[in-house]
This record gives sequence, structure tokens and C-alpha cells, in this order.
Amino acid sequence: MKNLAIGLLALLSAVSAGCAAAREAQTAAANAPTANIAGTWTGSAGTGGVSAPVTMTLSQNGTNVSGNIDIGGRSDLSGTIKGTVQGELVNLSLETVNLGQMMVKQQNTMTGEVSGGMPVTLRRSQ
Repeated sequence: MKNLAIGLLALLSAVSAGCAAAREAQTAAANAPTANIAGTWTGSAGTGGVSAPVTMTLSQNGTNVSGNIDIGGRSDLSGTIKGTVQGELVNLSLETVNLGQMMVKQQNTMTGEVSGGMPVTLRRSQ
């Protein structure tokens, strides 16, 4: 019983440390200088062997962004988008769906999850 308690305590400590690190990374991203995300972004959304092509074109005015997104085969997640940038964090929404939060990495890569937890990785077209 003592070994089980020690094992559970170790697991809880590891999970807590992982959560703290994730919170610290998100705080650092939010406090970074406002990312310039204007332009065309392409990539994919999905997991495992199931993915869809994504094209997103954004205009930016300060911390406000607007544009269009097309997620192949998902008309419910495609259309005119609006959102905000806070540091390196991007929040985007369609008219009726909150797409979620993404993070800009090194100004030319954007990662995150869209509605429903679908992972997305985009790269800015040069």
C-alpha cells in the first residue's frame, strides 16, 4: 500500500509539473511582442491518417485580424474569420463557431487546435 501511495504521489507531481510548464509557456507567449500574422498560411488539420488541407488568408490591424479560412471537406469550419492576436497567441472565430487558440512560432509557423480538438499546423507562404 505504501508503494502505491508513493507511486501515485510521483505521478501527481509529474502531472502538476507538466501543467505548470504549459501555463508558463502560454503566459510567455501572451506577453511576447504582438506577432505579425498577415498573409497566407497553408498546412493541414487532423490526426492519425485523417487530415484535411487548410488555407488561411489574414489581414491584420494592430491586434485585430480578419480574413478567410478553408478547411478541405469541412464547410462548417470554413469561411470568413475574425480574431485577435495577443503576443504570439491567436484567437480565431467564424461567425457561428469559435475556432480556438493557436500559437505563432518563429513568425512563420502556427500551431494549435480548431473546434473539437482537431490539431492544425500552418506555415506562412513566402
